[in-house]
Amino acid sequence: MKTTKKRIQNNEKADSYDIDYDLFNTEEVVKIINFYHNVDKYLKHKLSKEKLQASYLEYRQTLNSIALEKKYNKAFFTKTNISIYHLMKDL
Repeated sequence: MKTTKKRIQNNEKADSYDIDYDLFNTEEVVKIINFYHNVDKYLKHKLSKEKLQASYLEYRQTLNSIALEKKYNKAFFTKTNISIYHLMKDL
């Protein structure tokens, strides 16, 4: 299996995330990317803590693996310098 990189267009900016599109269907990819965008919104005070927590639960259920979660969290940290683990722990 190879990891592919796709570009997702957003009104504000174009982001690219390292997501293995062979592992997930379209709906699951959308949930992962929505969570990443919700982290950004939360940090800009445009999203409530409760909505971020709900989005995080969907993200974790989608990944459904601690190893995958660590891999994706590390990739997100490398791209954004934001630790999902520490962010969610501090909520």
